[in-house]
Amino acid sequence: MRRWPTLWTIVSLLGAAGLSPGALAAAGEDPEWPCVQRLVPEIAPAVIWSGPPIDSVAAEPSPAIDQLAGELAARRVPLAEAEAQVGAFADTLAPEHKHEQLTHLFARTLEIINRDRTSIIQGIKKYARGERALAEAITEKNERLSALPTDQVLERETLIAERDWDIRIYD
Repeated sequence: MRRWPTLWTIVSLLGAAGLSPGALAAAGEDPEWPCVQRLVPEIAPAVIWSGPPIDSVAAEPSPAIDQLAGELAARRVPLAEAEAQVGAFADTLAPEHKHEQLTHLFARTLEIINRDRTSIIQGIKKYARGERALAEAITEKNERLSALPTDQVLERETLIAERDWDIRIYD
């Protein structure tokens, strides 16, 4: 008897962030992305899902699926615990609805993970924009400091204090 791949796939979805970037959805170049790792903005279902197309299930998922998907998508849940939760849920399903319901569970879990992923990526980009702006401000203050005559002591000290504060925040 062939085991339905859904249980493994749903659980493996939780670890998808650890997959090599080439194994995930194609990523474009983004000048705002500050990380060495390639930006993969979304995990494509076909990369990690061997079940039926997730858009093939038309009905809305049940509240039980929504709740379990939310729990599975939480990064704090160990994979073994997630696997046990999916297995217990699968055991409660009628055989004629098992594939459809597990497909719903996968789709909803992936949706939550991708939504959270988008939020995290936006936060990283926002932080990087702030860092770049601060670095530019430090550079600009250094240039102004170089252009100031040495006899303008008060202006130089004020500018040095501002620049040093910016450097402290940057560091």
